[in-house]
Amino acid sequence: MMKGRPMRTLLIPLLLLSAAPLTAQAQMESAPMTESTVQQSYADILSRRIETDAQGLNRFDYAGADAAGELAAITAYTDALAALNAAEMSEAEATAYWANLYNALTLKVVLENYPVKSIRKIKSGAFSMGPWKRDAITVQGQTLSLDDIEHEILRVDFASPYIHYMVNCASVGCPNLMNRPWTAETMEADRKQAARDFINSPRGVVVDGDELTVSSIYKWFDEDFGGSKTSVLAHIREHADADLAAAIDAGAKIDGYDYNWSLNE
Repeated sequence: MMKGRPMRTLLIPLLLLSAAPLTAQAQMESAPMTESTVQQSYADILSRRIETDAQGLNRFDYAGADAAGELAAITAYTDALAALNAAEMSEAEATAYWANLYNALTLKVVLENYPVKSIRKIKSGAFSMGPWKRDAITVQGQTLSLDDIEHEILRVDFASPYIHYMVNCASVGCPNLMNRPWTAETMEADRKQAARDFINSPRGVVVDGDELTVSSIYKWFDEDFGGSKTSVLAHIREHADADLAAAIDAGAKIDGYDYNWSLNE
Protein backbone atom coordinates (compact mmCIF):
# COMPACT_ATOMS: atom_id res chain seq x y z
CA MET A 1 0.00 0.00 0.00
CA MET A 2 1.11 3.54 -0.70
CA LYS A 3 2.00 5.53 2.38
CA GLY A 4 2.54 9.24 2.96
CA ARG A 5 1.82 12.11 0.63
CA PRO A 6 0.75 11.01 -2.89
CA MET A 7 2.59 12.02 -6.05
CA ARG A 8 1.51 15.22 -7.78
CA THR A 9 1.37 16.87 -11.20
CA LEU A 10 -1.01 19.16 -13.10
CA LEU A 11 -3.87 17.50 -14.93
CA ILE A 12 -4.22 18.30 -18.62
CA PRO A 13 -7.37 20.45 -19.13
CA LEU A 14 -10.25 18.76 -20.89
CA LEU A 15 -11.06 20.03 -24.36
CA LEU A 16 -14.58 21.27 -25.04
CA LEU A 17 -16.76 18.54 -26.48
CA SER A 18 -18.10 19.09 -29.97
CA ALA A 19 -21.83 19.24 -30.65
CA ALA A 20 -21.69 15.85 -32.39
CA PRO A 21 -18.69 13.99 -30.94
CA LEU A 22 -17.31 10.78 -32.38
CA THR A 23 -17.81 7.68 -30.29
CA ALA A 24 -14.87 6.80 -28.07
CA GLN A 25 -14.02 3.81 -30.26
CA ALA A 26 -14.20 5.90 -33.46
CA GLN A 27 -11.94 8.54 -31.94
CA MET A 28 -9.35 5.91 -31.04
CA GLU A 29 -9.44 4.40 -34.53
CA SER A 30 -9.49 7.67 -36.49
CA ALA A 31 -6.39 9.41 -35.10
CA PRO A 32 -3.48 8.89 -32.70
CA MET A 33 -4.63 9.42 -29.13
CA THR A 34 -2.93 12.27 -27.29
CA GLU A 35 -3.35 12.78 -23.56
CA SER A 36 -5.89 15.54 -24.26
CA THR A 37 -8.00 13.43 -26.62
CA VAL A 38 -7.90 10.50 -24.20
CA GLN A 39 -9.36 12.74 -21.50
CA GLN A 40 -11.91 14.18 -23.91
CA SER A 41 -12.96 10.69 -24.95
CA TYR A 42 -13.50 9.66 -21.32
CA ALA A 43 -15.46 12.84 -20.56
CA ASP A 44 -17.63 12.15 -23.59
CA ILE A 45 -18.38 8.63 -22.31
CA LEU A 46 -19.54 10.00 -18.95
CA SER A 47 -21.67 12.65 -20.65
CA ARG A 48 -23.37 10.22 -23.03
CA ARG A 49 -23.68 7.13 -20.85
CA ILE A 50 -25.06 8.67 -17.64
CA GLU A 51 -28.75 9.52 -17.28
CA THR A 52 -30.57 10.62 -14.12
CA ASP A 53 -33.73 8.69 -13.26
CA ALA A 54 -36.85 9.92 -11.44
CA GLN A 55 -35.32 9.08 -8.05
CA GLY A 56 -32.23 11.19 -8.74
CA LEU A 57 -29.97 8.19 -9.39
CA ASN A 58 -27.33 8.60 -12.10
CA ARG A 59 -27.48 5.36 -14.09
CA PHE A 60 -24.55 4.34 -16.30
CA ASP A 61 -25.32 2.55 -19.58
CA TYR A 62 -22.88 -0.34 -19.20
CA ALA A 63 -24.62 -2.31 -21.95
CA GLY A 64 -24.20 0.54 -24.42
CA ALA A 65 -20.60 1.14 -23.40
CA ASP A 66 -19.86 -2.58 -23.70
CA ALA A 67 -21.46 -2.85 -27.14
CA ALA A 68 -19.55 0.22 -28.36
CA GLY A 69 -16.20 -1.12 -27.16
CA GLU A 70 -15.66 1.81 -24.81
CA LEU A 71 -13.61 -0.27 -22.37
CA ALA A 72 -10.62 0.54 -24.59
CA ALA A 73 -11.11 4.29 -24.17
CA ILE A 74 -11.62 3.98 -20.41
CA THR A 75 -8.46 1.88 -20.14
CA ALA A 76 -6.55 4.46 -22.19
CA TYR A 77 -7.74 7.10 -19.72
CA THR A 78 -6.67 5.16 -16.62
CA ASP A 79 -3.30 4.44 -18.26
CA ALA A 80 -2.86 8.14 -19.07
CA LEU A 81 -3.60 9.13 -15.47
CA ALA A 82 -1.25 6.45 -14.14
CA ALA A 83 1.58 7.96 -16.22
CA LEU A 84 1.25 11.33 -14.48
CA ASN A 85 3.32 12.35 -11.48
CA ALA A 86 0.73 13.37 -8.92
CA ALA A 87 3.38 14.69 -6.51
CA GLU A 88 3.35 18.08 -8.24
CA MET A 89 -0.40 18.68 -7.90
CA SER A 90 -2.12 21.16 -5.65
CA GLU A 91 -4.29 19.54 -3.00
CA ALA A 92 -7.48 20.16 -4.97
CA GLU A 93 -5.94 18.86 -8.20
CA ALA A 94 -4.66 15.75 -6.47
CA THR A 95 -8.03 15.06 -4.86
CA ALA A 96 -9.75 15.32 -8.23
CA TYR A 97 -7.04 13.18 -9.82
CA TRP A 98 -7.38 10.27 -7.40
CA ALA A 99 -11.20 10.40 -7.46
CA ASN A 100 -11.20 10.33 -11.27
CA LEU A 101 -8.77 7.42 -11.29
CA TYR A 102 -10.89 5.48 -8.76
CA ASN A 103 -14.10 6.03 -10.70
CA ALA A 104 -12.60 5.16 -14.08
CA LEU A 105 -10.98 2.01 -12.69
CA THR A 106 -14.36 1.00 -11.26
CA LEU A 107 -16.01 1.41 -14.66
CA LYS A 108 -13.15 -0.55 -16.17
CA VAL A 109 -13.47 -3.53 -13.82
CA VAL A 110 -17.25 -3.67 -14.29
CA LEU A 111 -16.97 -3.58 -18.09
CA GLU A 112 -14.25 -6.25 -17.99
CA ASN A 113 -16.75 -8.51 -16.21
CA TYR A 114 -20.02 -7.31 -17.79
CA PRO A 115 -22.79 -8.46 -17.64
CA VAL A 116 -22.89 -8.58 -13.86
CA LYS A 117 -25.70 -7.75 -11.43
CA SER A 118 -23.50 -6.34 -8.68
CA ILE A 119 -19.89 -5.29 -8.34
CA ARG A 120 -19.69 -7.58 -5.30
CA LYS A 121 -19.92 -10.53 -7.71
CA ILE A 122 -16.50 -9.54 -9.10
CA LYS A 123 -14.04 -11.11 -6.70
CA SER A 124 -10.47 -10.27 -5.72
CA GLY A 125 -9.84 -13.86 -4.65
CA ALA A 126 -11.56 -17.14 -3.89
CA PHE A 127 -13.13 -15.90 -0.65
CA SER A 128 -13.48 -12.19 -1.38
CA MET A 129 -16.60 -10.21 -2.14
CA GLY A 130 -15.91 -7.45 -4.65
CA PRO A 131 -12.80 -6.36 -6.61
CA TRP A 132 -11.55 -3.72 -4.20
CA LYS A 133 -8.46 -5.54 -2.93
CA ARG A 134 -7.15 -6.77 -6.29
CA ASP A 135 -4.25 -4.95 -7.97
CA ALA A 136 -5.82 -2.37 -10.26
CA ILE A 137 -3.14 0.01 -11.55
CA THR A 138 0.52 0.93 -11.15
CA VAL A 139 1.13 4.63 -10.53
CA GLN A 140 4.71 5.88 -10.47
CA GLY A 141 5.96 2.42 -9.60
CA GLN A 142 3.36 1.80 -6.87
CA THR A 143 0.86 -1.00 -7.47
CA LEU A 144 -2.52 0.06 -6.10
CA SER A 145 -5.91 -1.50 -5.51
CA LEU A 146 -9.17 0.41 -5.37
CA ASP A 147 -9.03 0.09 -1.58
CA ASP A 148 -5.54 1.63 -1.58
CA ILE A 149 -6.76 4.64 -3.54
CA GLU A 150 -9.82 5.22 -1.38
CA HIS A 151 -8.63 4.25 2.10
CA GLU A 152 -4.86 4.83 2.00
CA ILE A 153 -4.76 7.94 -0.21
CA LEU A 154 -8.04 9.84 -0.46
CA ARG A 155 -9.31 9.27 3.09
CA VAL A 156 -5.85 9.75 4.63
CA ASP A 157 -4.11 12.49 2.66
CA PHE A 158 -7.25 14.40 1.64
CA ALA A 159 -9.45 13.62 4.62
CA SER A 160 -12.95 15.06 4.28
CA PRO A 161 -16.48 13.67 4.57
CA TYR A 162 -16.99 14.88 0.99
CA ILE A 163 -14.60 12.24 -0.35
CA HIS A 164 -17.53 9.84 -0.02
CA TYR A 165 -19.55 11.88 -2.49
CA MET A 166 -16.71 11.82 -5.04
CA VAL A 167 -15.97 8.09 -5.38
CA ASN A 168 -18.51 5.73 -6.90
CA CYS A 169 -18.57 1.94 -6.43
CA ALA A 170 -20.94 1.20 -9.34
CA SER A 171 -23.86 0.55 -6.99
CA VAL A 172 -27.36 1.98 -6.64
CA GLY A 173 -26.69 2.73 -2.96
CA CYS A 174 -23.62 4.86 -3.68
CA PRO A 175 -23.58 8.64 -4.18
CA ASN A 176 -23.91 9.44 -7.88
CA LEU A 177 -21.23 8.96 -10.48
CA MET A 178 -20.98 12.49 -11.87
CA ASN A 179 -21.55 12.93 -15.61
CA ARG A 180 -18.16 14.60 -16.05
CA PRO A 181 -14.72 14.20 -14.49
CA TRP A 182 -13.87 16.03 -11.30
CA THR A 183 -11.79 19.20 -11.69
CA ALA A 184 -9.98 21.27 -9.08
CA GLU A 185 -11.76 24.44 -10.22
CA THR A 186 -15.29 23.23 -9.50
CA MET A 187 -14.61 20.44 -6.99
CA GLU A 188 -15.87 22.12 -3.81
CA ALA A 189 -19.15 23.26 -5.34
CA ASP A 190 -19.66 19.97 -7.18
CA ARG A 191 -19.08 17.69 -4.22
CA LYS A 192 -21.32 19.72 -1.93
CA GLN A 193 -24.02 19.54 -4.58
CA ALA A 194 -23.38 15.78 -4.75
CA ALA A 195 -23.88 15.62 -0.97
CA ARG A 196 -27.21 17.47 -1.26
CA ASP A 197 -28.35 15.23 -4.12
CA PHE A 198 -27.55 12.07 -2.14
CA ILE A 199 -28.83 13.11 1.26
CA ASN A 200 -32.16 14.27 -0.18
CA SER A 201 -32.70 11.05 -2.13
CA PRO A 202 -34.10 7.77 -0.78
CA ARG A 203 -30.60 6.29 -1.08
CA GLY A 204 -29.32 8.80 1.46
CA VAL A 205 -32.12 9.26 3.99
CA VAL A 206 -35.66 7.90 4.37
CA VAL A 207 -37.94 9.57 6.91
CA ASP A 208 -40.58 7.54 8.75
CA GLY A 209 -42.13 9.72 11.43
CA ASP A 210 -39.38 10.45 13.93
CA GLU A 211 -37.13 7.67 12.62
CA LEU A 212 -34.50 8.01 9.89
CA THR A 213 -33.05 5.18 7.86
CA VAL A 214 -29.79 6.45 6.42
CA SER A 215 -27.18 5.08 4.03
CA SER A 216 -24.81 2.51 5.49
CA ILE A 217 -22.00 4.80 4.33
CA TYR A 218 -22.70 6.85 7.46
CA LYS A 219 -22.14 3.73 9.59
CA TRP A 220 -19.19 2.20 7.72
CA PHE A 221 -17.30 5.50 7.72
CA ASP A 222 -18.83 7.29 10.70
CA GLU A 223 -15.38 8.52 11.80
CA ASP A 224 -15.21 10.61 8.62
CA PHE A 225 -18.46 12.31 9.63
CA GLY A 226 -17.45 13.05 13.22
CA GLY A 227 -17.64 9.60 14.79
CA SER A 228 -21.17 9.58 16.25
CA LYS A 229 -24.83 9.51 15.23
CA THR A 230 -25.08 13.10 16.46
CA SER A 231 -22.29 14.31 14.18
CA VAL A 232 -23.64 12.31 11.23
CA LEU A 233 -27.07 13.86 11.81
CA ALA A 234 -25.49 17.34 11.92
CA HIS A 235 -23.81 16.66 8.56
CA ILE A 236 -27.09 15.45 7.07
CA ARG A 237 -28.95 18.49 8.48
CA GLU A 238 -26.40 20.82 6.87
CA HIS A 239 -27.41 19.59 3.40
CA ALA A 240 -31.05 18.67 4.02
CA ASP A 241 -33.93 20.08 2.02
CA ALA A 242 -36.82 21.79 3.82
CA ASP A 243 -38.82 18.64 4.62
CA LEU A 244 -35.86 16.64 5.88
CA ALA A 245 -34.54 19.57 7.88
CA ALA A 246 -37.96 20.02 9.49
CA ALA A 247 -38.04 16.34 10.49
CA ILE A 248 -34.58 16.56 12.05
CA ASP A 249 -35.43 19.80 13.83
CA ALA A 250 -38.56 18.11 15.20
CA GLY A 251 -36.42 15.38 16.77
CA ALA A 252 -36.10 12.64 14.14
CA LYS A 253 -33.15 10.36 14.92
CA ILE A 254 -31.13 7.73 13.04
CA ASP A 255 -32.82 4.38 13.63
CA GLY A 256 -31.32 2.16 10.92
CA TYR A 257 -29.05 1.80 7.91
CA ASP A 258 -29.53 0.54 4.37
CA TYR A 259 -27.51 0.09 1.17
CA ASN A 260 -28.38 -1.29 -2.28
CA TRP A 261 -25.52 -3.16 -3.99
CA SER A 262 -27.34 -3.58 -7.32
CA LEU A 263 -25.38 -2.31 -10.32
CA ASN A 264 -26.15 1.35 -11.12
CA GLU A 265 -27.40 0.65 -14.66
